[in-house]
Amino acid sequence: MAALTTLAQYRMHDQMDGAWGWVMAAVMMIAVLAIVALVVWFVRSTSASHAHPGPGADTETAMQILDRRLASGEITPDEYHERAAILAKK
Repeated sequence: MAALTTLAQYRMHDQMDGAWGWVMAAVMMIAVLAIVALVVWFVRSTSASHAHPGPGADTETAMQILDRRLASGEITPDEYHERAAILAKK
């Protein structure tokens, strides 16, 4: 019985040195590359939300900001008309 166990262990070790060793090495490399890709994706996706708008980015004009503030109730219609008149002079 001990001879069969030794033979089975030797046979398994022989297969690990052959094709199975290459397969397991390839699977490990794919797993490492997948983890690295996930880390890179995560870092880029979280840092993109904190990026500053570059030149040519859509920015609101002063009138659009004034319109938005009136619509949200931050300023009264009287304040809106006063500030719109100031902006019209510029």
